[in-house]
Amino acid sequence: MTEEQPLTPRVQPPPRRAGRSQKPSRTHRTDAPEQADEHRLEQPLAQIAPNLEPPWFKEDTDTPERTTLYTHPEGHRIGLRLQSGGLIIQSWITAGPDLPPIPAGTAEEKADAQAANDARLQPGRSWHATVTTRHPEYVRGLLGAVIRHQLIPALSNKPKRVPTATAQPEAEHEKKTATAENSRTTTKNGTQK
Repeated sequence: MTEEQPLTPRVQPPPRRAGRSQKPSRTHRTDAPEQADEHRLEQPLAQIAPNLEPPWFKEDTDTPERTTLYTHPEGHRIGLRLQSGGLIIQSWITAGPDLPPIPAGTAEEKADAQAANDARLQPGRSWHATVTTRHPEYVRGLLGAVIRHQLIPALSNKPKRVPTATAQPEAEHEKKTATAENSRTTTKNGTQK
């Protein structure tokens, strides 16, 4: 006869949940809180939010450290909200309730006015853009640029997409711009590559 072997239970890993990755998330790294702290805003959002020219009016909010709102007499609204975690500022513009009226005139003038109304942000619709707080010292200027050059123009000519704005030191921005310009070359017939 042979000697009996003790039975050892076979241990199996727990079943995987469908649709979930087993890789650890990048946001759960041990060094993430330290890095996140250096990108957080030290001032309330209401203090770094830009002052817009009239007829825009800055409203008081219940949470000035996290939100800022602007209103326009035509019913348009701009909002800024610091997202949880303090690393992204969501900005948006909502069109007022009325489109400019189609003026009386020739059929061509009416068609041009209708095309202009079709190209703009429609009543009650919103357009969003995000701003990262990667370099907190540049966020104030970046918020002003996003509002003036992306959100307000969307009222009259809604773009197909808006890139995410990231605050970066001027030297870094100039270096990237110079690199992009140097990468363009001109052929003998004058076209760019």
